[in-house]
Amino acid sequence: MNEFFGHLKQRKLVQWSLAYVAFAFALIQVLDVVAQRFDWSDALERLLILALVLGFFVTLVLAWYHGERGAQKVSSTELVILALLLAIGGGLLWRMARTPRTATTATAAAVAAGKTAPIPAKSIAVLPFVNMSGDAKNDYFSDGITEEILDALAQVPNLKVAARTSAFAFKGKAEDLRKVGEVLDVATVLEGSVQQSGDAVRITAQLIDTRSGYHLWSEKYDRKLTSIFAVEDEISKAIADKLQVQWSGAAPQAVDPHAHDFYLRGLTLLAARAVSEAVGTFQQAVALDPQYAQAWAALAEAQALLPGYGPTAPRQAYADSLESARRTLALDPNVALAHVAQGMVYSNQMRWAEADHAFRQALAIAPGDAEVLNQYAQFLNSVGQLGPALAVFDRALARDPLSGISGAIRVQLRFQLGLDDVATADTQIGRIVAAHPESLFVHRAALNIYLSLHRYAQAQAQARAAAALSGQDSAVPAQLIRGIADPAQRARAVQVLESPAAAVQRRDAFVHAHWLVQLGERERAIAVLEAPIDDGTAVIPQLLWMHAFDPIRNDPRFKAVLAKMGLPYVPEQIESGEKS
Repeated sequence: MNEFFGHLKQRKLVQWSLAYVAFAFALIQVLDVVAQRFDWSDALERLLILALVLGFFVTLVLAWYHGERGAQKVSSTELVILALLLAIGGGLLWRMARTPRTATTATAAAVAAGKTAPIPAKSIAVLPFVNMSGDAKNDYFSDGITEEILDALAQVPNLKVAARTSAFAFKGKAEDLRKVGEVLDVATVLEGSVQQSGDAVRITAQLIDTRSGYHLWSEKYDRKLTSIFAVEDEISKAIADKLQVQWSGAAPQAVDPHAHDFYLRGLTLLAARAVSEAVGTFQQAVALDPQYAQAWAALAEAQALLPGYGPTAPRQAYADSLESARRTLALDPNVALAHVAQGMVYSNQMRWAEADHAFRQALAIAPGDAEVLNQYAQFLNSVGQLGPALAVFDRALARDPLSGISGAIRVQLRFQLGLDDVATADTQIGRIVAAHPESLFVHRAALNIYLSLHRYAQAQAQARAAAALSGQDSAVPAQLIRGIADPAQRARAVQVLESPAAAVQRRDAFVHAHWLVQLGERERAIAVLEAPIDDGTAVIPQLLWMHAFDPIRNDPRFKAVLAKMGLPYVPEQIESGEKS
């Protein structure tokens, strides 16, 4: 060992090692600053660090080799080789640094939205609070607290708040907050934790600047369940003060703690689109506390969604939804979600003017709420106002950049309006599908988009994915797509469409007609639309404006059908100031 340490001393390996580590550490600090200024990708930064690690071992080899020769010198040949390696490596790294980042699936919708404006200073994302109870079954509680704070901040004027869908995409992920800020287009994030034990709750919260990483504010609260709303109010007010925006929150409502618990459970179920379970859970909340306005509003929205997520009679579900919305507004007329539920039901019943009024009421209360914007944009799309719908979807995506629903519809609208070509639409919807593999809506939307693009293999893949998620057989849509792609198989496809096996494809008259017109059955498509369909069973009029209906768009019978439905409907005032 003495001899070995003697060799280390002779070859000066310790000095070389210390010198290299000091040099590498200083260089990494410089590279971090440069990377921020030039927006280098994380992959490039990792590559540079790996190169420095490799350089450490190269340094040790050179030190040992030259020490063995008895002189700490590098030959001219070695210098030339090192210079060439540095020149080639430097050139490659510079080229990589100048190459724009490739969009990942996590940021697909944000890229598709074409976000280029600087991040607004008064903006925030409320990341899911960490459940510190030690039991994953209590996630609903910490998630619900997060959502209630998020909703409270979303009502603050002049404050941009990232929507739940996008903020919760980072749940359980140790992401760099700088990247979170870039993806969600926010300057600050609020993160924290919730620990519940019996009726005692400890909540910690901290506000962080995503651009500098500095903590702007932090606080810890120990409270009882009965005062949880007061804590949420305190946190929201503190954030508003720090970001210098006006806080105008109402006094916290006194709510039965058990009713509140059911409400929080329902929010998690609704977010996961377990709609039937959410309805039952919200019903338990309002049964315990009939004065709980927010629970009635959440119940109204869940009931409005119910027919689209299971074999529920639309008439009853819509009547229940309107009653729940009425109960909400009798308790508090400023709950935007109740107006949204009314708008959704009226739209499904083709009561366009009433739907328009309800959505405008919601927008007046919560102009920056992503869900309000998303549902209003879908309404505009339904009534044939495609340009304004696209403008409102852009606004919704500014607050909810990772929304698969808004992102997918936006791709379709841009293609319908001729703003994107087939290749662009194909690329964008592919990114969104990759980012939302568990979204039934995204797969269904992608199926129709791929049919519009005549990408039949991709349409087949989306049909299979949607069938797997909904528990249905993919054989029927597969046969229909083959019939659209191959005229020789159309007669067989039409037979399948009219068979008992295709009841799902015929349940919505717009969907039924959409399949028929693509299979060349134009007369039959018009006949389906001529039947009475104002009972709430036909709820996807957006299909009427797709290119599939272009072959019959100028047919007098088709025009008469649209007129009978009151389409296209022109709102008195359109958000974007455009009409299409």
